[in-house]
Order: sequence, then structure tokens, then C-alpha cells
Amino acid sequence: MTLSAAQRQAHLELRAHARRLLLSPQDAGAHMARLHAALQMADSEPVQGALADLYVSLPRSERALRVAALQMTESRLNPHVAEAFARNSQGYPLPLVTPLATRWSVLAHPSADVPARVRRANPDHSRRLAREVVQALCEGDPTLAARVESEFLDHCINCQDKLAFMLAARELRREELALDDRWSRTASWLEQRDLLGACTRTAARDPQTPTGPRP
Repeated sequence: MTLSAAQRQAHLELRAHARRLLLSPQDAGAHMARLHAALQMADSEPVQGALADLYVSLPRSERALRVAALQMTESRLNPHVAEAFARNSQGYPLPLVTPLATRWSVLAHPSADVPARVRRANPDHSRRLAREVVQALCEGDPTLAARVESEFLDHCINCQDKLAFMLAARELRREELALDDRWSRTASWLEQRDLLGACTRTAARDPQTPTGPRP
């Protein structure tokens, strides 16, 4: 959604350092610079994602750097997340597939047993986006409101962020603001994704469930 000039610059720096890390995953300087940029963002998710990349990439000999990185960022992390990183500060690197990764991670990959919405957008981020789109549509000028609304619906689809969509739609109905067809289409798409996810989880729990045509 709408970013300040400082946050836009931090976002560009995050992307630049991410490209460096894709070429050189154990570049400690790039990891630390990326963490500094992530700390300029409003949400905790970029910080957690960058820290997860550092923890999966740096070798065991870099224990001190992992501890320093956690100390630098722990005030921005949820307590249980900080504790999980702390438990992995002294030993071997985290596995590449870890629940501590977020959508901002470029080296670490989210664990499949973490719900999609949690992997892609944390609740604080979802609530903030919902507040911003409601404010824009209720109080903003039409041009800005249209852009914020479009970006919000794109976010809900790209990140499967049902929480943000639900909060915004509920508040806009309370304000008696008419919602156009894009909101209906987004709601239908999110519901379909929920159904697909439920089917996938059921099949995973019951490997005998047939998935193809019957003979």
C-alpha cells in the first residue's frame, strides 16, 4: 500500500541486497545491510524474512553474527518468533524450509505446514491494510481512493489475505459504502482457494482418498 519516501527507499535497498544474496548467499555484509533496510519498513514481516535468510545461509562458524543480528531485530519480532530464532542462534544453520521464513525471504522457504495466509501476510499487516483502504474509500480523494482500492484487492488475491479482505469489507458495509463487482470476484476467489486448501489438507491426511477418475 502507500509507502513513505523512506520506506520506498528501504524497499529498493531490500531488493538490491536480495539480488546480491541470490548470487552470494553467505555474503554477511549483504545480510546485515538488508536487515538494516528491513528495519526501516513499517511491518515486522520484512525483518523476520531477512533474518530467516541469514539464519539458513550463514555457516555454524558465524554464530556471533547470528546472535548480533537477532539482538538488532528482536524488538521488531513477535516474542515467540524471537525465541525460535534464539534457540537456533548457537548451532547449525536453519534448514532451507522453515516456518520462520516469510514472503520476504529469498533464500529460506516457508514450511508447508504453516497456513498460507500466515506465510504470506501477518495479522498486523492485514489489519493495517484494511484500515488504509477503508480510510481511503471513506475520506480520500477519488483518484487516490481508486488506486488504494485496486492495490488492496490485488494484495488480497496475490497473498491470499482473507483476513484483510474480511475486515475491510465488513467495515465498508457498516459505512454503507457500495462495493463494486471486483469485491464480489475477490470474495469468490478467496472462498475457492479455501475450498482447494481444505481438499488438499484432507487428501494429505488420508492418502487412500482417490484423487483421479475411478476405474
